[in-house]
Amino acid sequence: MRAKTLIVDDEPLARMRMRSLLEKYSEDLEILDEAGSGAQAISKIRELMPDVVFLDIQMPDMDAFEVLKKIEDDDMPLIVFTTAYENFALRAYEENTVDYLLKPVDPERLEATMEKLRKRFSAVAENSQMPADFSWEKFRSLMAQGDAYLQRIQVKIGDRILLVNVDEIIRFHSEEKYTTVYTPTNQYIIDTPLVDLEKKLDPRQFVRVHRAHLVAIDYISEIRKSDMGRLVVQLRDKDRTQILVSRNFVKSVRNL
Repeated sequence: MRAKTLIVDDEPLARMRMRSLLEKYSEDLEILDEAGSGAQAISKIRELMPDVVFLDIQMPDMDAFEVLKKIEDDDMPLIVFTTAYENFALRAYEENTVDYLLKPVDPERLEATMEKLRKRFSAVAENSQMPADFSWEKFRSLMAQGDAYLQRIQVKIGDRILLVNVDEIIRFHSEEKYTTVYTPTNQYIIDTPLVDLEKKLDPRQFVRVHRAHLVAIDYISEIRKSDMGRLVVQLRDKDRTQILVSRNFVKSVRNL
């Protein structure tokens, strides 16, 4: 039996892309409809009683949490959040029923979400999809705490100052007094020491692997041992960068 599915996003192109990505999973999901606002989402959830809702967090009329507060517990579907902003609060609930997808949605990340949903479908039938202590207010509070971490970095280039979103950063590499910031398309030089950056960044988003290297956890594709028995992380960038893990940070990497 396929799970009845609703797509909610105020951006038509985002809804179209999500529908296109979900076509691959037609054996698991039956897309019932779409909603372009929070109010429409509430109406359609009540009317259609979907099993799964892919729900945009930021919408003009109300956010996702306001939507979910208006849904009775007995009618609550499985929720997959879609958002352009990542923070540790979303990850905190990733292992429960709630999952999240960063926009633009990556097909490989969606595959991981589908695996989670398949495991939860049986739980839905038993009315146990939400943890006993789950609270949308608590979730909203945790998200607000995430704002304390650095969201963007200023890069001076001549007379210009560029703002680089932290979510775009693959890694930081420190050399003497300067730090190189790597994104999928560019490299930037800043004068902020790595030790100061580490304190300001979300520890659930970045991990120190070496005295001179701080990397985005989501960009780590592989952790393995080198020929000399040392731990190495390989990144999911165009150069498939490999970084030797310092002995001081082996435990942190193993605990990812």
